[in-house]
Amino acid sequence: MSRTGQNSSNHSQQGEFIAAGRNLEHALTSDDFSEQAEVALSKARDNNQNTVLSVTIAFERIDPLAVLEILAETDQFQYYWEHPEEKLALAAGRAIHKISPGTTNGTDRFEAVSKEIKAFCEHVTEYSSFRHSLAGVHFLGGFSFFGKQESDQWKNFGEADFIVPEWTFIRDGELSLLTINLIIKPEYTAESVENCIRTKTEKITSQLRHSTSQNQNAGDKKQSDQPHILEEPDSLKKWIKNVEAAKEHIESGELSKIVLSRMVRVSISGRQQPTRVLNQLRKEYPSCYTFMMRPEGKTAFVGSTPERLLSIRSNYILTEGLAGSISRGQSATEDAILEKKLLNSDKDLEEHKLVVDAIEQRLREFSDEINYPEKPGIKKFTNVQHLYTPISAWTNNRYNPFTILKSLHPTPAVGGVPARKAVGLIPDYELYDRGWYAAPFGWLNSKGRGEFVVAIRSGLIKEHEALFYAGCGIVQDSDPVSEWEETKLKLIPMLTAINHG
Repeated sequence: MSRTGQNSSNHSQQGEFIAAGRNLEHALTSDDFSEQAEVALSKARDNNQNTVLSVTIAFERIDPLAVLEILAETDQFQYYWEHPEEKLALAAGRAIHKISPGTTNGTDRFEAVSKEIKAFCEHVTEYSSFRHSLAGVHFLGGFSFFGKQESDQWKNFGEADFIVPEWTFIRDGELSLLTINLIIKPEYTAESVENCIRTKTEKITSQLRHSTSQNQNAGDKKQSDQPHILEEPDSLKKWIKNVEAAKEHIESGELSKIVLSRMVRVSISGRQQPTRVLNQLRKEYPSCYTFMMRPEGKTAFVGSTPERLLSIRSNYILTEGLAGSISRGQSATEDAILEKKLLNSDKDLEEHKLVVDAIEQRLREFSDEINYPEKPGIKKFTNVQHLYTPISAWTNNRYNPFTILKSLHPTPAVGGVPARKAVGLIPDYELYDRGWYAAPFGWLNSKGRGEFVVAIRSGLIKEHEALFYAGCGIVQDSDPVSEWEETKLKLIPMLTAINHG
């Protein structure tokens, strides 16, 4: 770009930041803001305890991942969520409150999180300069796959953790929103509240203005050795043995399906930047949900999953069956041949039907109107294609999203059939803790809008190593070597993206 073009671009960005500043001043001088600030102050004084004032304003258009890279602090909470094709992205940082039920028996953790969120919302007052379902407080986090969380690898992640961030930046189509969640203390005044909101927002604006206006070589990075997979000796033999042993339960009639996964350990030279991994994942897999949660700026849980678990707006919910897979072709013809092969595979169709039937059965508790196509279609991704059935439902009542989540997790796509028996057997054949792999991950806001995915195609990124996970459904006709090859296919996204870290 020429210097003139660069200056023009910078001036444009400066102008947009000026507009954001005007939006802030308009909000802070409005009667509605003053009223809501006074409500928050009254709650704090009357109860003699801290409350929260959430302030949302329209902001300039900027890549939310860039916002996270610029604003993230190395020792603070970081969060990211994006579905590029749906043009929805969310970045957040700094924790002002953590919802973590601690050690439970594993079965009531969904209810425990729900109760804590409800209790927290009683102390929240919200102001938004415009009406939008994404304005206000968001609760960001997820659950572990199993009820207990014991592995040292997952020590920064509990059996259920949800964070209220200090700031949230959301891009929804062409609109961008900035939310500041401010802790209100009993001794605060209306003037101090206004000053705090102004100071925090202006600091964010200043950081973004400074970083985006610099003529930086953003593409430069220090060269380091390529990540190296540390495969355990005889890992394929162990896999074959475990799959064959698991199939004995299917042949005896105890199970119809069990999902087994494996973990690969990757050594890393140099310090990883998870946001670079995210950037690569969202570019290569725009039809997937790209996500990251990094408690206290430490170990990052990162992934790019194709599988939606639950999308909820009021009493309308969306979920899907995604099971049965095959590789993509090198040409259009080969791709079409592979697609047809998958659509006519008895083994994959059986596996897929088990998933769809189980989801429908679980949703019957909440809805009399469940809709999905009679036959599965195909959902294509960069390196793999899956049998896919979208499922929608209107709930009978305004059900708590966590009640529905508890019912859906784990789906047969990551657990098995029957669910309780299969999940109980998984630890016998997986010699590691799944942690948050294949568990519900996502967000819910104060307005009842939420998105949760099944956290597959994911892993942990640490300072000098990464742990990546991949699984596949084992049914009666499963061939252990073919299933091993399928896991290798599913590991490609994370193994490729780590090269860009």
